[in-house]
Amino acid sequence: MSDQNKGWEMHITEMDLFTGLDLSVMGEIADTCCIEENFAKDTVLFKEGDEATSLYILVSGSVDLKIKDETTVYSLSEQSDIFGWSSMVENSQYTATAVSKEAIKVIKIDTRRLNRLFNENPIFGLTVYRRLCSVFNKRLSSIYQKFLSVK
Repeated sequence: MSDQNKGWEMHITEMDLFTGLDLSVMGEIADTCCIEENFAKDTVLFKEGDEATSLYILVSGSVDLKIKDETTVYSLSEQSDIFGWSSMVENSQYTATAVSKEAIKVIKIDTRRLNRLFNENPIFGLTVYRRLCSVFNKRLSSIYQKFLSVK
């Protein structure tokens, strides 16, 4: 693992999504799939309908996920919040637009490279996909609760 990516691996090992994976696999993910990026306030990271190629993990700041009429569906502000998971599905498009509410730092994961690693290590891939489904389930439940409380 390169010295440049040691910080990313530390972030990755702290994330529920990757907890318990073999350290060598996490190092390979950090080396080959991840880049750390900073964005200014009001930056559009991706738009609904764009080709989905990257998974994002929030390191600092906050992001709004918006659909259609710019309606905020979900706000993310916790370190390690995950967004852009549409990229984990083949031939997919983002289902929302991600906009930074303030200056943010993210780890951007190239999911094509990540999936190649998972093809070589299917047990790790299965573990990550199950955890991703859990994150999705929690977020969907939260949105349902929000929707039901409006009625």
